[in-house]
Amino acid sequence: MGEQAGDKTEEPTPHKLREARKKGQIVKSKEVTTAFLLLSSYYVLKANAPMMWEEINKYLYFNYSFISKPLTASIFGVLLTQAVFTFFKVLTPLFLTILGVAVLAEILQTQFNFSTDPLMPKLSKINPLEGFKRMFSMKGIIELIKSLAKIGIVLWITYKAIFADIHKILTVSSLPLMAFMRLTGEIVMRIVTRVGIFYLMIAMLDYFYQRYEFMKGMRMSKQEIKEEYKKLEGDPQIKQRMRQMAREAAMSRGMGKVPSADVVVTNPTHIAVAIKYDASIMKAPQVIAKGQLKLAEKIKAIAEENNIPIVEKVELARALFASAEIGGEVPFDLYRTVAEVLAFVYEIKKQKRQPRAL
Repeated sequence: MGEQAGDKTEEPTPHKLREARKKGQIVKSKEVTTAFLLLSSYYVLKANAPMMWEEINKYLYFNYSFISKPLTASIFGVLLTQAVFTFFKVLTPLFLTILGVAVLAEILQTQFNFSTDPLMPKLSKINPLEGFKRMFSMKGIIELIKSLAKIGIVLWITYKAIFADIHKILTVSSLPLMAFMRLTGEIVMRIVTRVGIFYLMIAMLDYFYQRYEFMKGMRMSKQEIKEEYKKLEGDPQIKQRMRQMAREAAMSRGMGKVPSADVVVTNPTHIAVAIKYDASIMKAPQVIAKGQLKLAEKIKAIAEENNIPIVEKVELARALFASAEIGGEVPFDLYRTVAEVLAFVYEIKKQKRQPRAL
């Protein structure tokens, strides 16, 4: 079968991509953000581990100092305040890092693009039928498979990380509290590191997959490209007609200057070009009016009424009409021929003559 007019086989135009960006439709992978968060969390925990252990030790010793005292409301308040203070002091660097990295990951992917369009309420978002369609679409199935695969791999990584210290874990009941916490920290750091590396690989693959899906969804049909071109540039036929009308309007405005022309060059019936040259103010002869068919006849009529010489010179008339602009100088390559015509005209300037060929 031949390609259908509505088949979306063409790459999206820059205009469509810009419009999609304005609506918040851009290439973005959640896995990139997750990978950044895991790896940054690992480095923050590793860098702050000594401080965290020290603060936890202080808190435990602080609590121990109250162990022989009865738990009153005031003592409970002191312990709670110290617990909250220790909690925030230990975890604030991690929380701030997570917040900063999440924002940075979004900025890197969106490049400071902010759009309120995704926040606007849409019927399709709350329509149960549309929701079921999205859930059971091919994209939804792929996302489900990806999620299950990620959960399975993370569980496997966790199992391997724990099993590596299984002999220590089996003796955990005999370990001092700080040794137990240190062992727990080592296992957690091992899990975070391996899961972070895994997510970094997933993030790279997912980003390219999301880009492929995005560009695929942005594809256009040949008809859509034509419609977009017409919308942005205008219908070519209409533009051509408008240019023609503009030329005709310019030619019509030039009619008022024909009486001041030195000569009108014709071909002889279809084209007429009025030329003027004043050596005191002009560097070169100028075309002050030109036209074809009816406009050419009108130019010749005005020339006859004002006793302006009319010279038949077919090639020159065509060349001037095609290359010279109204109000512009005669093209350089036509100087010599125009000079010959003007020299001829100056010799008979005061005499009224009928159209004739050189």
